Amino acid sequence: MLLAKWILFLAIGKIVIHVWMQFQLPSPIKKYKWFVKLHECDLCSGVWIFTILSIFMGVNLLSVLIFDYVPLVSEVITGIVMSWLVHIFSLGWKAKYEVIVI
Repeated sequence: MLLAKWILFLAIGKIVIHVWMQFQLPSPIKKYKWFVKLHECDLCSGVWIFTILSIFMGVNLLSVLIFDYVPLVSEVITGIVMSWLVHIFSLGWKAKYEVIVI
């Protein structure tokens, strides 16, 4: 059951990151440069998306690693680590299966 929850967590996070990056930002938000940079970076977006998902789904990496639960800090650490892992997996997937047109 725990593994299924983690797989669902990672799948939902990756789908949300993909959908987030497909749509353009509304013009009032485009004037904030930090928000535009966040929108363009899948790793940066993933940290926030996985942190929010971790809060809502109750997924906590530190409790799996036998550490004490620290509110919000545990979710942020989970978001950072999961975003990095999904980012590395995505880069490897693209490198393996991407079609290069010359």
